[in-house]
Amino acid sequence: MWYCVKCGKPTPREKLIRGYCPDCFIKYVDLFKQIPEVKLTTCPSCGSWLIRGEWYPALSMPEVLEQVLMRELGKNLIEGATLINLYIESWEQVDASTIRALVELEISIDDKPLRLEKSIIAKIVHQKCPRCIARKTGEFTHLVQIRFTTKNYSRRVLEQVVSTALNALSGDSIVDIKELVEGVDLELDEATDAKRVLEALVKKYSAKITSSFRPTRFDPSSGKWIGVVTYVARIPVFSEEEVVVYKGKVGIVKSVDQKTLLVLNPETGSIEEVDVDMYWRGELKQPVRVEREEFIVKEVIGDKVVIENPATSEVRVIKQSKSLRGLKPGCKVILIRADNIESIMPVK
Repeated sequence: MWYCVKCGKPTPREKLIRGYCPDCFIKYVDLFKQIPEVKLTTCPSCGSWLIRGEWYPALSMPEVLEQVLMRELGKNLIEGATLINLYIESWEQVDASTIRALVELEISIDDKPLRLEKSIIAKIVHQKCPRCIARKTGEFTHLVQIRFTTKNYSRRVLEQVVSTALNALSGDSIVDIKELVEGVDLELDEATDAKRVLEALVKKYSAKITSSFRPTRFDPSSGKWIGVVTYVARIPVFSEEEVVVYKGKVGIVKSVDQKTLLVLNPETGSIEEVDVDMYWRGELKQPVRVEREEFIVKEVIGDKVVIENPATSEVRVIKQSKSLRGLKPGCKVILIRADNIESIMPVK
């Protein structure tokens, strides 16, 4: 038989937790690295809740508490402890912005099960959801126009960018959100929030920012014009298998990350990691016109290859590049023309 280091109670070895019996461990050992600051964000207009970055229709308070606490408490546990589950035993609203909940926690500590109760204080924060913000109208002092380098961006890309912009806001400074054919306009009444949005878009998506000022009225007391500051945030957007021009040569995008691309050089077969910032330096371009033509190998003479376009009967003599080695009569190749730049690659 083993004994608890605190109270001396005889305890089977398999039930001891770091030398303590379960009761003493709960009483004397703090399971949390720090007291988590729990915030419950709700829309004052429609009652929806913000949980893990997404807005959900009106939920019951126990449902909201369970989902938020599972995340907030779990990430603040000491090393070796894992939150398995939790149950809201009871809750009460202390005042307009404070909730007190009694929570039963099911925890694994050093692979040993432990159940305990804990009183949790949560603060209610009010923030209008995007849907309600879009319905609101009023004056604004700053306009952030989010635009893309291509019209062929996906809905998923748009939602990710808008989510990044909204998460950068510190308060309820949005007057309106307008989705347009060319992008999204955010109408704000706080200069600091406008700058936070721009910084987030530059950091995450390599956006390029331009600004302008449109005066609306003159303020005699200050001797200054008052108006709207407009920021245009242009974001480069690429897609897999898109044809680009990189450093003057045709390339094919094989993989897309937020700030980097993997670009295949069809002539050499090599793949290079390219920073999206190269777009603004002029080294990475999206051609206005892309054409593809299929040719058939007619003859191989040394390092020269004779190819013919069966549709137009055009005949070309090309030099074998690294990616074209091993071609034989009857093989097919593709000529890619990006604006005035050409490249030939084999059909695999």
